[in-house]
Amino acid sequence: MRVSWVTDDRNVPSIVEYGTSPGRYTSSAKGSHTSYRYAMYQSGAIHHVTIGPLKPSTIYYYRCGKVGDEDFRLKTPPAQLPIEFVVIGDLGQTDWTKSTLSHIDALDYDLLLLPGDLSYADMYQPYWDTFGRLVEPQASTRPWMVTEGNHDMEANHQDDKIAFLAYNKRWLMPHEDNNSKSNLYYSFDVAGGAAHVVMLGSYAGFKQGSEQYAWLKNDLANVDRQRTSWLLVVLHTPWYNTNEAHQGEGEDMRVAMERLLYDARVDIVFAGHVHAYERFTRIYDNQADSRGPMYITIGDGGNREGLASNFIEDHKSSRLSVFRQASFGHGRLSIVNATSAVWRWHCNDDDNATVADEVWLESLASTKPTSLVAARRSRYP
Repeated sequence: MRVSWVTDDRNVPSIVEYGTSPGRYTSSAKGSHTSYRYAMYQSGAIHHVTIGPLKPSTIYYYRCGKVGDEDFRLKTPPAQLPIEFVVIGDLGQTDWTKSTLSHIDALDYDLLLLPGDLSYADMYQPYWDTFGRLVEPQASTRPWMVTEGNHDMEANHQDDKIAFLAYNKRWLMPHEDNNSKSNLYYSFDVAGGAAHVVMLGSYAGFKQGSEQYAWLKNDLANVDRQRTSWLLVVLHTPWYNTNEAHQGEGEDMRVAMERLLYDARVDIVFAGHVHAYERFTRIYDNQADSRGPMYITIGDGGNREGLASNFIEDHKSSRLSVFRQASFGHGRLSIVNATSAVWRWHCNDDDNATVADEVWLESLASTKPTSLVAARRSRYP
């Protein structure tokens, strides 16, 4: 795992001490730090240290920079199924964000997926610092795997390194481990390779001939579905969307890449961007298809812009939309075994997280994929 943190003091060493007992650090690892300047803002020292190898399903206590007597604590993911994912998009830093994070605190999960729009900094750099402090209680205890959103962008630059300067410096993902040339898209295995997760970049080049397209084609070609039972994709801008908000913005990427996902038998595609929840049936090229991915929009983590409440009743994709609701919340994917998983969407209902949508699904790694079975329908329209 990579541990990242920020200090005002640039003399703090980029060292993480860790062990399996509180206050007893039997191992240590050294990394490096970086910083950046944007207009009048100068960041602190951004430290990145990779620790391990670590044992699966194990709690580790750790200390950053050889300072302080307070242990942080993390739990490593399991080496085999079952595994639990939490999925939240478009977090921001509002009271609704705090409500969503408090509901996540009550869950026993293994790994968090975030499909873009983290801090809603929108070029105001101090918001990256306040966001880091806000999510530290959760992000210090479980792996957070993220991809970029439009509110993580500095400006409309052609150069990804400038457009996502703060994001790339602060949220360093393991893209080099799988031959990706960009921090904006990458992939990783969990549960001993039983699940493969692809994090795509909606704001990196994606058409045929682009580096991301070539990388995705190669990455999916190397997935052995005899070994990898579950194949998940996470991106920011949804390819299917019946909400008035951001209507059609993912269409070009869908046209360019959808066939790659279909041929690889991707099981689920998670997206954010639209501040509401929507679940579609399995789809390929705007038609219901039992061999296509299930598409889920979950851009309802918090954010300061509010909810996207207007769905288009006569939209061409409405017949494919199984469930939709404009509420804040989070999702949870429980992969039970090589063939079965359950997806639940929890909406923020006062102090509680209420399960409003639930569905069991079968892995498309099987030779005869079956249609989805809805286990619960919400009382909401």
